[in-house]
Amino acid sequence: MKRYLILLTLVSFFTGLAAQNTNGKINTRYLRPSITMLFAEPKDADEAILINKFRNLEVPGKFDDHRIQFPDMKPVENTNPAKKTLLENYIRKASNPVIAKWWGRDEQGNFNYTLVASRASYTATDADAIISRGSNTSRIEMLGEQLIDRSYILLYEITDLYTMDEYYDRLDAQNRKKKDYTPAKRTEEGYNCDYKVYAYKVAFNDSVAAEFYNRYWVDAQNPDKQKAAAWADATFPVRLITEAAGSVRSSQTKAKEKNKVKKTMQELLEDIPANIQSGAAFELGRKIEDFKLKVTVFKAYPVTAKLGTKEDLYTDQRFYVYEIEQDRSGNQSTVRKGVVRAKTINDNKGIATGTSLPSAFQQVQGKRIYPGMFMESKDDYGIILNTGFVSSGNKAMGGFHIGADIRISRFIKKPGWHFGIDVAINPFKNVYAGDIETDTRTLISSADMCSGNTLALAVTGSKEMYFTRRGNIYLRPQVGLGIQTYSFSEVGSYSIASDDKDYSWTSYILPAGIGLGYNISPMLSLEMKPGVYLRTGASTDNKESLSQTAAPTDDKWGFGTIGKFSTGTTNTFSLKIRF
Repeated sequence: MKRYLILLTLVSFFTGLAAQNTNGKINTRYLRPSITMLFAEPKDADEAILINKFRNLEVPGKFDDHRIQFPDMKPVENTNPAKKTLLENYIRKASNPVIAKWWGRDEQGNFNYTLVASRASYTATDADAIISRGSNTSRIEMLGEQLIDRSYILLYEITDLYTMDEYYDRLDAQNRKKKDYTPAKRTEEGYNCDYKVYAYKVAFNDSVAAEFYNRYWVDAQNPDKQKAAAWADATFPVRLITEAAGSVRSSQTKAKEKNKVKKTMQELLEDIPANIQSGAAFELGRKIEDFKLKVTVFKAYPVTAKLGTKEDLYTDQRFYVYEIEQDRSGNQSTVRKGVVRAKTINDNKGIATGTSLPSAFQQVQGKRIYPGMFMESKDDYGIILNTGFVSSGNKAMGGFHIGADIRISRFIKKPGWHFGIDVAINPFKNVYAGDIETDTRTLISSADMCSGNTLALAVTGSKEMYFTRRGNIYLRPQVGLGIQTYSFSEVGSYSIASDDKDYSWTSYILPAGIGLGYNISPMLSLEMKPGVYLRTGASTDNKESLSQTAAPTDDKWGFGTIGKFSTGTTNTFSLKIRF
C-alpha cells in the first residue's frame, strides 16, 4: 500500500505539471511516446502477406515499441456512418493490454514497476541524471508515469492494394475517354498500395491514474482477487488525435537486363510496409505535438543541443529556435528567433550519465541564438521550388526559369546536398539564324526570319554552404548535365509543324555556377547565381549534325556556334520556395 501511495502521488504531481502545458506553459522537453501498431483485418492473401510483414517491423527509434497481442479490426466500409464509433470502441478495448503491458501485469493479476522504470531511465536526459544524483528523490523514476500518458495506438488500414498490371488497366480505362488514346506502356511489375493510419492517444492523466490505482492495482504484497477479476472489463479513455493517408509503390522494371537483382512479387510486396511506416511516421510527426523533438540550446555558435541517434535525429532535420516570453498572468508564448538544421549527429543511445556529447546544428535563418532557448523540430519535405529568370549573352540559354531541388542530405548523411532540375524557356520571333544546313540539305538561309522557342534543361547537384553565424546568407555551388533545344514554328514564309524533326534541334550542355542566396524566412529565399556553360554542336531529331556557313552579324541566340562546341556565361535570379 505504501508503494501505491507513492506512485499515486507522483502520478498526480507530474501529470498535473503536464496539464499546466495546456494552461499557458510551454513544454520544452521531449518524452518518448510509446507506439502500439494495430491493423485492419486483411481482405485477401496479398494483404495478409503485407500485414504479417508489417507486424514484425520495429517502430522508429524515437519511439518506444509497445507491441501487444490483439486481434485485427474487422473491416468497416467508409460509407458506414458508425465507422468512427466502431474504430473508437476497438481502440478502447486495446487500451486494456496497452496499460497492462506498461505495468507488467502477470497471470495472477499483479502489477509491477519494471518496464516503467526501464523506459524512464532510457528517456532521461543528462539534466535528469545530474539532478537525480543530488536529490533524495529519483527524478528519473518520476518520469515513468509521464511516459504512460504518451501512449499512442496507430491503427493501419490498407484501403487499396493492386498490382502494376491492374494500375495499367485503370490508366487505360481512364485514357480511353480521350480522343487520342494510346495504351500505357507496361514496363513495370510490382504493387501499389493506398493506406490510412489513425493515431489514437490513450489517456493516463491524474484522474485516470487515480481510478486505475483505486480499482485495479494489485501487487505481490497487496493481493486482491476482486480487483484482479475486475481487470477483465477495464478500458481507458482514448482520443483520435489525427489521421494520415498515403500511397506507396514497390516495383521494378520488367527488362531483365536492367535489374541487377530481380525480386519476386512477394519480395516486392514485403518491401511496402517499411515505406508505409516511414511515410506515416513523417506525416504524424508534423501533426502530433508529442512526436515533435524538443530540447533547449546547450551552447551557441556552434549551436549544439543534446539530441542524437536515440531521438532519430537526421542530417539537415529542421528545428525552429524560440525565445519564451511570459506575461503578468504567467502565460507563456514563443517568439521564433531562428532556424537551425542538424549538421553533426551524436550517438547518444543508452542511459544518460550527465556527460553525453551534444549534436551540432547549423543556423540557416534568423537572429542571434543564445543558450537556453527552446528548440522544436519542424520537419519539412525537403523540396524547393524555384522561379525567376536567366540572363545570358546566348538567349537560348536564358529566359523564364523554373526548377526544383530535393534535399538528399538525409540519405547520404552529408549536410546541404540537393539533387535538382533547372529549366529555362525563351521564345524568339523574327530572328535571323544565318545559313544552317545538314549534310543533305539547307534548313535555313540567311534571308529567312525564324520564330519558335528555346529550352535549356539540366539535372543538377548542389550544396548549400553557410559561413556566417546566423545563416541568413549562403553559397550554393552547382554543376549539371542537360540539353538545350530549338523548336521552330516559322522559317521564312513557311509554318513548321510541331512534329517536324528537321526543325527540332538538340545540343548537350554542361552548366556550372555558384549561387549567392539570402534566406528571407524559413520558407522563402532569394538567390543570384552567376554561371558558365559548355555546349556541344547541335543535331536534328533525325540525328543529322548541323553546320553554320554564314553566321548572323548580330547573333544573340547562339545560332553562330550551332555546329560546334561553345562556351558562355549565365546569371540566374530566382525566388526559392521551401516545403
